[in-house]
Amino acid sequence: MSTNHADLSCETCGQVTDHELRYAGRLLEWTRCTVCGTQVEVRPRALMPAYARDLEHRLASKPRRMWRRWRRDPVGFTVGLPAAIARQPVKLARELWGLVRR
Repeated sequence: MSTNHADLSCETCGQVTDHELRYAGRLLEWTRCTVCGTQVEVRPRALMPAYARDLEHRLASKPRRMWRRWRRDPVGFTVGLPAAIARQPVKLARELWGLVRR
């Protein structure tokens, strides 16, 4: 799960305010107005199929993305690869847990 912030129009406040955006992978899971606390969530039933398609796309494009990173910085890529490999299962588990617990 990752969290970002953006200025969006809040239907409850009636003004443009800072909103917290929570993502599962690359898909928006929910948004919350930081002024009034109004939260809008994507229904879990709608999110799971979209998340599965997104995950499939990320896995299919991974070799190409890794190749590009290696071409851009072979030494940095090689040095950082063990840590990146170790991080991926934890990252995936957090994303899935965030979806399942909803």
